[in-house]
Amino acid sequence: METQVKDFRGKSLEDLLEDPAIKYASSLIRSGKLVGFPTETVYGLGASALDENAVKNIYKVKGRPQDNPIIVHISNMDMLESIVAEIPNNVKELCQRFWPGPLTLLFNKNENLPNIVTANLETVAIRMPSHPVALALIEKSGTPIAAPSANLSGFPSPTKAEHVYNDLRGRIPLIMDGGPCNVGVESTVIDLMQDPPIVLRPGGTDIEDLLPYIPNLKVFEKQKKYDKKLNNTPSSPGMKYRHYSPKAKVILFEGRPKAMESKLKEFYRNYKNAGKKVAIIHTQSEISLENLGFELSHHTSDKELIISLLDNDSRFSLAEVVAKGIFAALRDFDRKKVDIILVEGITEKERGLAVMNRLRKAADRIISSN
Repeated sequence: METQVKDFRGKSLEDLLEDPAIKYASSLIRSGKLVGFPTETVYGLGASALDENAVKNIYKVKGRPQDNPIIVHISNMDMLESIVAEIPNNVKELCQRFWPGPLTLLFNKNENLPNIVTANLETVAIRMPSHPVALALIEKSGTPIAAPSANLSGFPSPTKAEHVYNDLRGRIPLIMDGGPCNVGVESTVIDLMQDPPIVLRPGGTDIEDLLPYIPNLKVFEKQKKYDKKLNNTPSSPGMKYRHYSPKAKVILFEGRPKAMESKLKEFYRNYKNAGKKVAIIHTQSEISLENLGFELSHHTSDKELIISLLDNDSRFSLAEVVAKGIFAALRDFDRKKVDIILVEGITEKERGLAVMNRLRKAADRIISSN
């Protein structure tokens, strides 16, 4: 199968709705085909959520376990009503405040939605993306779109069209290029039907923004009693399987920056001495990467194996910058065929909670320093 990549960057929703290329993409969805498309979080691999065979093909193309439910994307509230049993009043308030945007909510599904979408669960995870290309595709298709991330299962999530192409070329007919994703991590998933309400997956909507609306909101932790059922039958993607992992071995460093620096340098030197190709993802301004050894200080090839996600742009927090760049950095080092990726962790405030959730799932080993 030939995979086409079409450019939709910089277009408004109004223009996109009249774009012949959007009409073509929506015709693929309606005919049961799969399409790679951008959202504000990561790129999605979409199919009509009402087409059982098309959704089966999502699992096949990604190599996704069939007990891992898929999030459904909508473009309007009428579409939501068509696939859920009811919309509780407290959920309507959240929809009005946070949609379109990177927040996914759980609902009891109705009979219109095939069981394969929800991995045979009675609940369905739904969100309304804010990316104009995503909204135009869903609206023109006239159907809710089931869409996990558009990557091979377990690999780092795609935040650029080229990431989708590298993973899925020859497997799907079309990739819609909407430019780099401006959030960079998947949506936050909340189950309001639990008591207390639970964040099943931290993501692009920060917990701090949700607490004024859900004061008793908790975050899923496997050791907690109220999470025992969720451990056995996860109702959201990202809860059960290892995710976001490059081919290289990932070692994550956590703790106070200066203690982290000492451990990171120790591991760097040990792996270099063992003949490994070592890369570093740099996120902490308090950590100096100087004096790591002769190779790093003097050889261009080694300097290229450091990706700094520090940014002086005051519009964004450090956590937001790291979220935007972390998956691309992991993929870049895979392209450079490194053996080991050393990652400096960040604090779990605001977007940092989602970043560390992803890094812990990607890591082969976690080194804590105090």
